[in-house]
Amino acid sequence: MKQNKASLDRGKKSKQIERKVSLVLMVCTVLLAMLIPLGSSRTSDRGLRSLSVRYVAGELAEQDVFATSSFQYIDETKTQQHILAQEKAVLPYFSFMLRSTTLSTQRVQQFVQAWLGKGQEEAQLLLDAFALSDSKHVVSRIADLPPEERLFLLQALQETSHAVLEEGLYRTEEIETIRQQGYERFLLDNTVSMDTQQTAQQRSVDAVMTGETLFDSLSSWLKGYEMVNESFQSHLIVDALSLLIEANVHYEEVKTLSLREEAAQTVMPVIVTIERGQKILAKDTVVTLEQLALLQRMGEQSFGYTVFELVGRAIFILFASAVSVYVFLQFLHNDKRLYLYLNLMLVSVILSLLALYMIGYLLENRTIVFLDSYLPIVFAPLFTAHITSKKRLGLVTAFLLSSFVTLMPQASSMTFFFSLSVSGICLYFFQYTIKRLEDLFNWFYAIVISSFAAIALNVVVGIQLTSVLPLIGGIVLNVTISLVFAEALVPLCERMFNIPTAYRLSELAFSDSPVLERLSTVAQGTYNHSRYVSDLAYKAAKAIGANAMLARVGGIYHDIGKSDHPEYFIENQGTENKHDDIKPSLSVAIIKSHVKLGLEKGREVGLPQEVLDIIAQHHGNDVIQFFYNEAKEQALKAGMDVKQDDFSYSGDVPAFPESAIVMLADCVEAASRTMKKPNHSKYQKLVHSVIMGKIERDQLKDSQLSLTDLDVIEDAFVQTLIGRDHHRIEYPDEAKEERPKTEG
Repeated sequence: MKQNKASLDRGKKSKQIERKVSLVLMVCTVLLAMLIPLGSSRTSDRGLRSLSVRYVAGELAEQDVFATSSFQYIDETKTQQHILAQEKAVLPYFSFMLRSTTLSTQRVQQFVQAWLGKGQEEAQLLLDAFALSDSKHVVSRIADLPPEERLFLLQALQETSHAVLEEGLYRTEEIETIRQQGYERFLLDNTVSMDTQQTAQQRSVDAVMTGETLFDSLSSWLKGYEMVNESFQSHLIVDALSLLIEANVHYEEVKTLSLREEAAQTVMPVIVTIERGQKILAKDTVVTLEQLALLQRMGEQSFGYTVFELVGRAIFILFASAVSVYVFLQFLHNDKRLYLYLNLMLVSVILSLLALYMIGYLLENRTIVFLDSYLPIVFAPLFTAHITSKKRLGLVTAFLLSSFVTLMPQASSMTFFFSLSVSGICLYFFQYTIKRLEDLFNWFYAIVISSFAAIALNVVVGIQLTSVLPLIGGIVLNVTISLVFAEALVPLCERMFNIPTAYRLSELAFSDSPVLERLSTVAQGTYNHSRYVSDLAYKAAKAIGANAMLARVGGIYHDIGKSDHPEYFIENQGTENKHDDIKPSLSVAIIKSHVKLGLEKGREVGLPQEVLDIIAQHHGNDVIQFFYNEAKEQALKAGMDVKQDDFSYSGDVPAFPESAIVMLADCVEAASRTMKKPNHSKYQKLVHSVIMGKIERDQLKDSQLSLTDLDVIEDAFVQTLIGRDHHRIEYPDEAKEERPKTEG
């Protein structure tokens, strides 16, 4: 009693926790259903928040469009223009190169000293040492000069080189580069001149000296030497300078870009303010690209819904959620896993809503048209139907999710019907599969029929022919991905929560577990009886639309407790009956114990709770009539009374249809073994009497079976029994072979 009380307390606490989790998940579902469409409104194609998609540049506006509220936006075009202007204002930056200046100065000095020393020979060796090619024969031309003129020229060379290096010699390609950029002035950081400036100086591009303009730039300078010495060779001085010195001013491109970047960062964004009521489009005027951009910005800035619209959406979401949850609970009002199934359904809906947001986010700002087939509406109904083994619960989930996706900005007038139709088609094909491989075949049928349904519904809203292939492609991906996720998550959940899904029940029904192997070994009669009971229960459950696989598994495992004392059960006995040597009270105790032992063995092998309930309820609290009658006879002789409760099973009456069907199948199968020369009429009377007896003893009062269901079950039992006990035609050859043996 203490263990049962503790077990009940644990069950109550577990149910309370599941209820709280259900409440939290319902709140999360409602919030997501409200927020996700609002968060996706920026990519909407409906209402004022996306008027830009209604118009095309160059066409006439259909109506006047005014700003629904005041808003501000950054004018990216003008801001970029200001940035470019600010960058353009930063002049190219040049600086002196100390190394080039020093090297050029040393070359000139050493060249002059070479001439003052050994003359031409040493000067030529010096050029070779510097790896300088004297293509203009500067050395030989200087050698041809008289000594006085040579000395004057060398002195002029030294003075002119100093002036050139101090003024700066530029590379021609760098000057051409900044000219091509549109600059006629630049900044020079003079680090060579004795008159060093604290800041960079502006210079004109036309006033710089390059290797090509060196003669023109020095013409006025060289005229002074020509006035002193009429035979002074200016060209020789320029050629010598071109040979000995190199450009000592460099274009600092990296620093120039850095200065321009700093200047760009100082530019403030150009903010445009649009006042509420300001006209954006005028009716019957040509729409410009600027107006379209403004409409789009208004949609991005605007919340997009009025207060009344938000209230209406909230009411719709709450209504759809409440109706769906209520219907869901009504279908499972007597199921022990009611809140577990509800929680799993809500989780699948939440995952679908999150996937919906992600798909909208990935397709945002792309040229892809958002089609109904991209909506992830198949997974949640498939998952719910598979995990609960009830197609109608999958349809309830499909209705709830279809209601939610109808509020998406991308939804059309056919989105609700599309979602419900495609979900129903997939549920039809995938619900009744027993083996997982069958889903591969049903996948093809579901895709084909769903594609036809999608095309038919989208034609109503005027789908473009170019969108047909993407629509079908979306269906293929949607159904495939949903099926993959369902096939992956359903086994995980069925193992985690020990849920009797169709796949799990199929595995239990068609693969012998250790407990069944032991039963077939030590109690062959009970094992065969269980197999016949499972077949009867399966056919009857299928006939009334109950969970046929659960009834089959319950029938197979209902008597596994008999494996401990098989010899005390008549189907395993031969000519000897163990009960003949013991009292009826002890016989009843042994008979009743197989229910408790069956529960223990079922828990050990991890049977789902529903199967355990069938084991516990397959005899209900019915009286064990044979031993009760025997005990009454003995008590009558002894002058004593016998309590019926002592000779009754201590279990609960069947609480769901499959459990009641197994109870009836168990009694019918056992009773049919005692029938001699059975026929249809005898079977019908037998089955009817068994069912009526259970009704009279209140064994079916909680079974949820109607009288119509019982009539259908009766017919199913009779047909199954006739099929089991049919007689094969005796062929002549077999008759000849058997006749002598019979006569013998």
